[in-house]
Amino acid sequence: MWQKTDRSQKYGVALYNYHSRLPHRLTLNIGDTVQIFEELDGWFYGCKTKNKTECGIFPKSYIHVREAVVAKFGSLERVTSTESPIAQEISTVLREWYTIWKQFYLDRSEELEKIRGMMLELMDWRKKIMSRKLTNEEVKDLQQKVSSRIDFGNAMLGLDLVVRDEQGNILNPDDTSVVELYKQHETASDRIRLEQNTVTGERDSSITGPQTFNLFVQLRNFVCRIGEDADILMSLYDAKFSKFISENYIVHWGKEGVPKDLEMLNNFRVVFTDLGSRDRTRERVYLVFQIIRIGVMDPKDVDDKKQTRALRRPFGVAAIDITEYLNGQKNNEAEEDKQIFIPFQSCGEKEFMDSLIKKVVVAKEINHKGQGLWVSLKVLQGDVKQVKEDYPHLVGPNTDVSRKLGFPDVIMPGDVRNDIYVTIKGGEFTRGPAKTADKNVEVTMVVCNNKGEVLENVISYGCGGEMMSAYKSLIYYHEDKPKWQETVKVAISTEEEFKGLHLKFTFKHRSTSDAKDRSERPFAMSFIKLMNKNSTTLSDTDHNLLVYKDHNSPDLKSSKKTKITEKKEDRDKFSPYLDLPSTREKFMEEQSTQPNNKLTFFSGPFTLSAKDSFVISSFVCSTKLTHNVVLLGLLQWQDIMTDTTKLRDHLEKLMKVDGEEIVKFLQDLLDSLFSILMQNTISDVYDNLVFDALVHIISLISDRKYHQFRPVLDAYVESSFSFAMAYQKLMIILRDYVDKAMETNQKILKSAMKSLEYLFKFIVQSRNHFARLNDGRGKQSFELQLKQLIKSISNMMLYTSDNTLVAQGSALKYMCATIPDILKVFDAVELSHLMVEFINNVPKERLTKQKLKCIDDLVHSKLFAMPECRLILLPMMLQHTRTLMEQQEEMEDCIEVLSNILNLTFSKEMVSHDDDVSIIAKMSLRTVIQACIRLDKTSKEAKEAKEAIKCVCVLLGMLRQMKEIHYTQYMEMEEFAFPIDLRDFLMEILMLFLDLVCNNVFPGDWMEMIMLENSIILRALQIFAKVIHDKFTQEFEKELWGFFFKCSISFLTQKSLQLEHFTSSKRTKIVCRYRDMRREAGFEIRQMWFHLGPNKVLFIPDLVGSILEMTLIPEIELRKATIPIFFDMMVCEFMQIEQSTRKIRGNFNQVEHELIMCLDALVEGGLGDEEYKDLMCEILYKLCSNHTTLKEQGLRFVNTIKELLQHLLEYRKIIQSEVKELRMSCIVNLLNFYHDIGRQEMYIRYLYKLCDLHMKCDNYTEAANTLKLHVGLLNWTDQLLDPMLKSSWYPKAHTHRELKEILYYDIVSFYDKGKMWEKGIELTKELVDLYEEELFDYERLSVILKRQAELFACIIRELRPDPEYFRVGYYGRGFPSFLQNKVFIYRGKEYERLTDFNSRMQTLFPNAELLKSLSPPSNEVKESDKQYLQINAVTPVLELQERFRNKSVNEKILKYYSVNEVQKFTFSRRIDESGADLSQMWLERTYLTTLYSFPGILCWFPVNHTDTKKVSPLENAIETLESTNKRINSLIEQHIADSHLSTNNLGMLLNGVVDASVNGGISNYKVFYTEGYGESEIQLHLVHKLKDVTKNQVMLLREALNIHNRKVSEELRPFHEHMEQRFKEMVKLIHKEYNLNIMSRFLMPEAHTATLKRYKSMSAVSLSRVSEAFISTNSTQMSTTDPSGTPVKLPHAVRTPSVFIKPDKSAPTTPMRPPTISRMNPFKRTSVASTTANISDHSSSEGGGSNRNSLEAPIELSEQLTTRRPPRPDQDQRRLSRPNSFQLMHPIMNSTSSTSLVSNTSSTNENSDQELGDDTPPLPEKTAYSDYTNVEITPSPSSHHRANTGNRKSKM
Repeated sequence: MWQKTDRSQKYGVALYNYHSRLPHRLTLNIGDTVQIFEELDGWFYGCKTKNKTECGIFPKSYIHVREAVVAKFGSLERVTSTESPIAQEISTVLREWYTIWKQFYLDRSEELEKIRGMMLELMDWRKKIMSRKLTNEEVKDLQQKVSSRIDFGNAMLGLDLVVRDEQGNILNPDDTSVVELYKQHETASDRIRLEQNTVTGERDSSITGPQTFNLFVQLRNFVCRIGEDADILMSLYDAKFSKFISENYIVHWGKEGVPKDLEMLNNFRVVFTDLGSRDRTRERVYLVFQIIRIGVMDPKDVDDKKQTRALRRPFGVAAIDITEYLNGQKNNEAEEDKQIFIPFQSCGEKEFMDSLIKKVVVAKEINHKGQGLWVSLKVLQGDVKQVKEDYPHLVGPNTDVSRKLGFPDVIMPGDVRNDIYVTIKGGEFTRGPAKTADKNVEVTMVVCNNKGEVLENVISYGCGGEMMSAYKSLIYYHEDKPKWQETVKVAISTEEEFKGLHLKFTFKHRSTSDAKDRSERPFAMSFIKLMNKNSTTLSDTDHNLLVYKDHNSPDLKSSKKTKITEKKEDRDKFSPYLDLPSTREKFMEEQSTQPNNKLTFFSGPFTLSAKDSFVISSFVCSTKLTHNVVLLGLLQWQDIMTDTTKLRDHLEKLMKVDGEEIVKFLQDLLDSLFSILMQNTISDVYDNLVFDALVHIISLISDRKYHQFRPVLDAYVESSFSFAMAYQKLMIILRDYVDKAMETNQKILKSAMKSLEYLFKFIVQSRNHFARLNDGRGKQSFELQLKQLIKSISNMMLYTSDNTLVAQGSALKYMCATIPDILKVFDAVELSHLMVEFINNVPKERLTKQKLKCIDDLVHSKLFAMPECRLILLPMMLQHTRTLMEQQEEMEDCIEVLSNILNLTFSKEMVSHDDDVSIIAKMSLRTVIQACIRLDKTSKEAKEAKEAIKCVCVLLGMLRQMKEIHYTQYMEMEEFAFPIDLRDFLMEILMLFLDLVCNNVFPGDWMEMIMLENSIILRALQIFAKVIHDKFTQEFEKELWGFFFKCSISFLTQKSLQLEHFTSSKRTKIVCRYRDMRREAGFEIRQMWFHLGPNKVLFIPDLVGSILEMTLIPEIELRKATIPIFFDMMVCEFMQIEQSTRKIRGNFNQVEHELIMCLDALVEGGLGDEEYKDLMCEILYKLCSNHTTLKEQGLRFVNTIKELLQHLLEYRKIIQSEVKELRMSCIVNLLNFYHDIGRQEMYIRYLYKLCDLHMKCDNYTEAANTLKLHVGLLNWTDQLLDPMLKSSWYPKAHTHRELKEILYYDIVSFYDKGKMWEKGIELTKELVDLYEEELFDYERLSVILKRQAELFACIIRELRPDPEYFRVGYYGRGFPSFLQNKVFIYRGKEYERLTDFNSRMQTLFPNAELLKSLSPPSNEVKESDKQYLQINAVTPVLELQERFRNKSVNEKILKYYSVNEVQKFTFSRRIDESGADLSQMWLERTYLTTLYSFPGILCWFPVNHTDTKKVSPLENAIETLESTNKRINSLIEQHIADSHLSTNNLGMLLNGVVDASVNGGISNYKVFYTEGYGESEIQLHLVHKLKDVTKNQVMLLREALNIHNRKVSEELRPFHEHMEQRFKEMVKLIHKEYNLNIMSRFLMPEAHTATLKRYKSMSAVSLSRVSEAFISTNSTQMSTTDPSGTPVKLPHAVRTPSVFIKPDKSAPTTPMRPPTISRMNPFKRTSVASTTANISDHSSSEGGGSNRNSLEAPIELSEQLTTRRPPRPDQDQRRLSRPNSFQLMHPIMNSTSSTSLVSNTSSTNENSDQELGDDTPPLPEKTAYSDYTNVEITPSPSSHHRANTGNRKSKM
């Protein structure tokens, strides 16, 4: 039993696709979310969350149940996922992208892999988000990445742009102002554009990243065999300058290969902090690891216990380039859980560590042999404090912090630092006299005070290790010039007395032997003091220290003594060396100052060694110590307070101190200045100097270079500043400066104005301190002083002198920054008045840009946020912007100000802003509208276009905030006291709306922006509609009403509102937020139309097209509401009173005409559908039926519209396909329709469309016939063309005669290209008559006569291949409606065979199935939803013209009429299955009549009449033999005319007839020759005819063999002898078995010649396919009966039937020489009409060469008529290629003796069902010579005999 699910199982996601045809199943796709209602066993019952109307059951195993929030609303439940918004967005995006990605896969798009990669990336990020293991900061970073990737992908896929806030959340347009929404769109577009321009698409962290960042490093493991303890020093290294940029982080590693402290295993973490923007731009930064071995001198002696231990020896280096990590290019790779391997390079025997580092950082590869370090890296944004809060799992209490060698970008108050970094660089030490090897020098560094006492625990490696009292350097074996380059940190407490502190360096030789090493003493020392005599610290540079040797050292004892004088006090045990010079610089300085005095360079046991040297460098990072004397003096101001000269000098020199030094000591320096200000007793001297110094420091912080120190200054003011009385002096001094602006130094005045913000901060903070100390005493006095100060600044703005221009500009720039602090101690309203006065005091046309910037700053101030202050400030702001905008000055800044005003007034935090909106609308609306109209919104200049778009946003923002009451108030202003003013305003804004709707200013993917714009415009249109109706109905304004309709309809029909073009999710989103705005606009338009009343007639027919476009929108309710407008228009026009007759018009022709015109254009453009057609006709039919007066015309009109829509919808559906034939059919349907309803202009429009299609398909004949339709509308007069008769093809033709003449010339040209010369001649004859009889233009007459002559010549001279005709039956409902279950006759293209045509049709209809039989299809096939094609060849039936009857006519002339100007066609099919017995085979002959004759305006026409008749076997035999005779006779005539003609074709034909060994030849008809065959008179007549035809064939064979004998080559002589032998056997067989007496005639040459002559002398009629002479020698018409006994007319000859026969594959390939006489043969296809129409309907299938089809590869549609036999093996006979001379020859000419048809077998086997071969010969080359052999020539015996005789005579 089904049970309701609990809350934990209410929501799930489909893991698999689930599709089932069983009932009550819910279809699911992967990723679908479902709401689950009930469960039972393994099933759930529920619905999809995106479509809750679709419910069903589905397997539990297909669903992953997720947590969800269930909210109940009564009985309804709403289930939402508990996922974070960003995770839900990723899911939605993935579903949307997946659909597109599948399509990309099908299309094999190049973007496939990119989209796939981004989808996988989003999936991975979603996993991380759902894991809930990320910190808040990591989630924010990841959210930014996700948002960026989604936006980038959407842009790539052409989807809508998604706008977000700073946190990456999708913005809600309802809560966002228009201006803000536009800015977010612009920001998102810029971001995406930037990403698209980069290869990786990653964000450029160097630009957008925070200023301060840190590098987190965790040492995972160190894989290296050392054998002794080691120290690992980790630091950052700048490879370009070869210097370290951070402290060292030290790790102590044990000799066992693990950390010395096992608890630190996998816990070595360090954060390199204080990194800033400069570090991002470094070219190459490396993370360097220095490995120092701590043990014996030589690692080989590690087991020797006598060796000295604990020596620090270089071991190796490892380094990794982290530049890309720091600048953000590898952020994805820098994760704390990803380990990176860093290869290790060991140190050489004599190699310094510094040299090895340089070598490693430039090496491409290192042969590390698996040795190295494993680390994890991650860049952390923010300062150390922020990092500890955001990444507590990484940066904990035990995480070491390695500081940069230098200060961070910002030094915050409280960040006290007093570090000195000392780098032991190198030295040079001489070898002692007794020494044979260089020393193993070890340097020991200690910090001593002036008493020589060593300071404990002040030295360290950097971080990670314990503090040391002494530092010992590396030891390089036997090296007298060691280069250490080791940096250590000296951290001295600020409480320590620095005077006397110095660094002491001692140098000791370390012996490898432990016993000897213990006896070693330091052999020399060096030192340097940390503080100079002027109390400044040691300078940051290299120091070349003097080396002093110890008297007790072995070197000094053994060296030659110098006589020295030692004073007693010099032997003092406390620091005897401090009075000695420490550096070579000081030595040289003392030597130069005392050139004549003898210097003493020894003290106590130390003596200067001139040959030795030692170099170090120092770098001081201290917030207490400085190198600058001026700063030091001011910081120690108490010491010089009494020295007025020195104090004055220091204050003046402060202006020249480097800014970096000032900001380091900012807090202490400010304290000193304020102390001097408050405690000096000579105010006149020091106050201004201190004020100038203070202003200088504040100005310095205001500069961009030191802008990051503003937080430091802010923190000082808030927390450290404590001078309660300073405000009085500051106000006095500042006011004095301002009042004396013309006299004051302008540079100082400018700095004072630049420092206004912090000066007022100090003033206000000082006053607050004073008030707290004195219980608020002196408030009024202070406020008065403050007001006077502000007024003084305001009065300074009145100056017009150039001298104060810069100071005034600075005041405008910085004055608004003082407002937050002033508001703490001053009334806001009074301050607002002061600010208005301040800005208004600026002279006109002076500092305009700065003034607008000041106004903009004022908009963003706290003052503007107060309602009472806004009422004071807004009028001033709007007045300034309006004035400038009207003058078209500073448009960009004015628009920016208005944008910010509207943005802030929209905010919900702004209370009571209705009054603000009223002020804004009153003062700025009209100005902004006019600015929008003026500005070029489509400018190619990006700046101009952007300015125009922002102006539009300002207007939209105003209109959005205006309520209906605001519109009413605005339009009731005095400005619109007269209606014409209000009309102008409405026209302006409607014009602007129309422009915005038609030319959208926003990019197409800014959907949120576009929809918001449309909602604002719609609301305004609704309000304006009411105003127009109320104000302009009585005093009717047609232009205004018309503009409203135009604007509203354009709004409704704009592309961005057509929801049906969007995806379902996008459509749902839009409808939920904005509804379907088209419906609302449509209802408003409908209402306004009916409000027109009697004025409707003014808009007919102008509005018909617009209203029609609106009704075509596929929204059912909109259509229902607006279609009745058409009926109202019809009634309005119908009932209109004619002014002349005072009667009603009684028709609606204007509406009808316009509606038909517009329907044609709009439906063709893609609008409208079947539903619209039905709905429109239904509504109009119902309305017309109920209207008594209009009913008849109305219903007729409705039927016309219905038929038109049907044709247009069919045309539009087909026009989108590439099937030009279907498009032509649709165009013809429309042509006929427009012709029937008398729409001449539409008729001509589609006529030229049809002609253009024909031209593209090279259908020149059809194109000419199409143009003739236009000719039929013209006459031979000079009457001007009616506009509807004009054609865009011939714009220069203005009269009927001009256009008709041009058309005639083009038509003749088309007929020439289509080889329809006869049709062209007809037109030239008409032109000849025109030029000769009417125009008497003999010059043009001569031209046209020449053209006519050329056409006549072409008929005789040019090759013209006969077109084939094909019958195509379209069965099934899958075809377009105009093809369904209809039969068409197609006219084939040049040389197009049945196989070619069949392939073409299958290409056009790839889903169609070919029917295999010619039998009529069943009703099941006809009613099927599929497509079935039935294709076969048909033979045209000649209807000979009267002028050719009983005349000898050139065959080339008659040939044209055999396949052209035909309308009737025929084909045959077998009725029974008689097997191989042809004597029993009956045929069914079908006659088809088309609607129009061929050629016409199409290459196909429908069959409108079909008739069938039966053909007896005897008739078929006669037709077959006669066809063979015609072929033989044709070849005989060709060889008589051309003695050089090849005998190949003749030989093949003869061999096939005389040696019919396969299919039997004449023997197939043996039964017809027997005595007693034939019972009726008709049958007897046919038997007699058959015998005559047989005799004639024998005579023709004899003549042909004689010709072959004369011309055959010696190589083929055996072949000829074989044919002679077979011919004799054939004659004997005929004589013996068939009782035909031909032997004597054959033996007597004169008899045989006479018979041939008689055969040849028969008229052209005798061998015709439509001839009585075929039936009997006495030309008597006869009849026969069909099997049922019905008498029928006998056909004389039938063209070879329809489908295919299999070509012989054994034809010889020897090419033939093309015949030259074939053009002149007049016999081919000649015939005259018979005495009976039925007989004349038949034609020979072979006469026209239509059996070219039998050479083609077969199709399945066939009916076998030939004798069935086993297929011949064709491996030996198959032709590999086909010579040109045989390309289109008749099958008889290309067959061998095995070809049954050539052997007098029935020609109807083309339509057989037998499976035929697929070897299709190639199409012929269209050349003049090869084509001659493609035409079958059948000369007339009589005419050609005479002609050839004449030719022979002439040659003689």
